[in-house]
Amino acid sequence: MTELSLTEYIAGRPDDPGLALLAQTSATLRADPDFVALEHDPAAAIFLETETPQPLALDAFDAVLGRIDAAERRERDAASRVRDDPVRQEIARLPSPAREAALTALDHGRWRFAGRGIRRLPLAVAGPGHVELMRIEPGRGVVAHAHGGDELTLVLTGGYDDGFAHYRPGDISLAQGEFTHAPKADPDTVCYVLAVSYGPPRIGGIYGLLERMSR
Repeated sequence: MTELSLTEYIAGRPDDPGLALLAQTSATLRADPDFVALEHDPAAAIFLETETPQPLALDAFDAVLGRIDAAERRERDAASRVRDDPVRQEIARLPSPAREAALTALDHGRWRFAGRGIRRLPLAVAGPGHVELMRIEPGRGVVAHAHGGDELTLVLTGGYDDGFAHYRPGDISLAQGEFTHAPKADPDTVCYVLAVSYGPPRIGGIYGLLERMSR
């Protein structure tokens, strides 16, 4: 899809909790000083286009300090929940909205098989879409698949190529309808993605059978 249509797709669904988590995670990622903004950034316009200008409140400074304190508390809480699990330690470094959802999911659920070197973690997010965090080992790839509906994917760490384009941290991919792709992680870094899909994946062969058994 074009950049404009991707912006409209997300902004046009303000009541979708899965897309809200994706947008909040994207905003947090882009606020990170270590993040280098891309030249073409279709997600950045989402927030400006949907905001209504407001006068600055008298307590704005105190409110900002309160948000900073809350963010620091979230960081401390995340650090206390990682235990000695190296994968939890990876998750603790993800943008906070996705991180909080993932740590909560691990407290009540488990990673599921999604292919060799690939795991997926369903997130407890209500709404029409299925929301999950995926962890892809360097150089590993998801088998070719389509969906019964649309799928949006936000790259959090690393990167991948799906045979049509290359995606880096902050990029959002939108695969619609019967579009078939086979994402493969870059060879040097673990790739984490936040995915929101509207229909089960359509995978053929033994991988499809194993994926259905893991649900």
